[in-house]
Amino acid sequence: MPVWEILGLAVALGLDAMSVAAAVGVRWHGARQKFRLAWHAGLLQFLMPLAGWAAGRQLAELLASWGAWLAGALVFAVGVKMLYEALQSRPGAVEETVERAAEHAAERRAAGGRPASSTAKGDPTRGWSLVVLSVATSLDALVVGFSLGLRGSGRIWWAAAVIGVVAAAMSLAGVAIGKRVGAAVGRPAEVAGALVLMALGASFPLW
Repeated sequence: MPVWEILGLAVALGLDAMSVAAAVGVRWHGARQKFRLAWHAGLLQFLMPLAGWAAGRQLAELLASWGAWLAGALVFAVGVKMLYEALQSRPGAVEETVERAAEHAAERRAAGGRPASSTAKGDPTRGWSLVVLSVATSLDALVVGFSLGLRGSGRIWWAAAVIGVVAAAMSLAGVAIGKRVGAAVGRPAEVAGALVLMALGASFPLW
């Protein structure tokens, strides 16, 4: 698997996490919050390709000669989905998703009878809200890992590690962006990531 291909996938997948981190960073940008966002984004982006790859490997022999075409189609489809969602979302949609996750976390704490401090109340980098955001931004990596398994790509551990590290770094960058300029980067970042994935998917059968 070429290094440029791994980096391209990592950046494209990490843009989604970065846009969410930018929305979070508008309000929550402390050191612990940065760490939690980066750690969970990186961990999920590392684990999801491995899970998808393991499943794809089980089907690779059955698909034989046209496995590379299906793998490319899956990655391309993820890109199309990302592009559609980016173009259809209205301004502020990412921020609303983060706010809903924060409200959900606050409600769970209230239901459990645990008081929340003023700094922790509604913080989307804690509890279930953090899990939801991390999983939501890493599901595409599961599909990409599955397609890599179908394609028979080796060095999956190396690829997953790069994807995880890049996602963590881009999450940190997203928080910094959110702290300074808000979440306006969200839609352009998602469009760029979608176009990169579409290009990679279209070129899969050629390698």
